[in-house]
Amino acid sequence: MLRLFLRKYRTMILASVFFFYLGCCLTINFTRIECAFKTSSKNELETRVQSLSKAQYVVIILSSPNNEPKRDAIRATWGNFVNNIFVENGEIINKWNHTRISKQSQQNVVKLLFVVGTLGLSGTKADKLGNEQKRYKDFLILENVEDSYKNLSLKLLNALSWISENLKDMKYVIKCDDDSFVRIDLIVKDLDAFAPSMNAPKLNKFVTFKEHLPTYKGLYWGYFNGHAEVFLTGKWQEKGWFLCDNYLPYALGGGYVISRRIVDYIAQNMDFLSSYNAEDVSMGVWTASLNAINRVHDVRFDTEWKSRGCKDNMLIRHKQTTSDMFQMYKSLAQSNGEKLCNTEELHRKTYFYSWNVLPSSCCKRN
Repeated sequence: MLRLFLRKYRTMILASVFFFYLGCCLTINFTRIECAFKTSSKNELETRVQSLSKAQYVVIILSSPNNEPKRDAIRATWGNFVNNIFVENGEIINKWNHTRISKQSQQNVVKLLFVVGTLGLSGTKADKLGNEQKRYKDFLILENVEDSYKNLSLKLLNALSWISENLKDMKYVIKCDDDSFVRIDLIVKDLDAFAPSMNAPKLNKFVTFKEHLPTYKGLYWGYFNGHAEVFLTGKWQEKGWFLCDNYLPYALGGGYVISRRIVDYIAQNMDFLSSYNAEDVSMGVWTASLNAINRVHDVRFDTEWKSRGCKDNMLIRHKQTTSDMFQMYKSLAQSNGEKLCNTEELHRKTYFYSWNVLPSSCCKRN
C-alpha cells in the first residue's frame, strides 16, 4: 500500500521536498541580506556622524514626511549658502560665489539637517523618505517620534539631544521651519564676529538686549514676543499651560539661534522639561530661568505668523512659498548677494523689544 502511494504521488513529494529546501535557502539568504543591510545602515550612520562631527554651526529645519517639495526648494536655493562659508588660514571666511575656491578650503563649517519623525509612518511613505535620504543624506530621522503638530516640541527635544551627544564641535544651532528662507551665510558671519555679546556698532540699529554683561553663558537670538495670548481653543490649544495669563517671552519659531550651552542644558534635562504644542513657546519656557543668557531681539528676523514684507538686510523670512524662495535666490544671485528683494517693501510694522518693562508692554510697533 505504501509503495503504491509513493509511486502514485512521487512527483508531488519530490516537488514538495524541492520547494522546502528552496524555501530554507531563500530564508537563510534573505536573513543574511537583512543583516548586511542593517550593518551597512549602521556603518553609513557612523560615517555620516563623523562627517558632521566637525560642524560648528548646525541648521535644523523642522519638516514633515510629506514636504519634499519644500525641502527640494531649500536645497536648490538658500541651502547653497553653506558654500559661501569656508576656512582660509584657520579663519572662517564668508565670500559670495565662492565656487572658484579650492574644495580643500571647505571644512564643513555649516551643516543642514531636515528633522523628521517616522514613528508609525506607512511603508510607502517610509520608503519614499528613505530614497530621499539616500539621494541627499541631509536628514535627522527620529524613529521614536510620530511626526505631527502636537509633537513639534518633542521633535525639537530629540533633535537637540542628538546634536548635543554627537556633534562635539558645534557652537550654535540655527532652528527654522521648512517655509523659512534663511541667510545662513550672514547669520554665521555675525555669529563668528560678534557672538555671544552681539554688541557691535554694526548691529546696534537692529538689536535690543535684555541686559549687558561682561560675559555671557549663552546666546538666544531671534525676534521675541512677550505678550502673546495663550491659545485656549483650536489647533494651537495649550491644555497644559498654567504658568501665567500670557506665554513667557520667546523667540518666534520661524527662525532663531541658540548656543551650545543652551543645547546641552536642554539635552541633559529633557526628561524634566514641560512641552507645549508650539516648540518656540517651549523654548521660551525652557530657557526662562537661565542666568546670564544673552537674549537678543533682532528686527532682521521676519519670523511672525505673517511676513512683514521684504528688506534686503533680513536674515530670515518666514511663511515663504517655494516660488518666493526661488525668486529671492535669483535676486541674490544676480546681485552677488546684495539684494534679497526685487523691491523692498514692508506690509506690517516692526517693533524693538523693550526689555526694561513688563512683557505686556514689550512690543510696541513703530
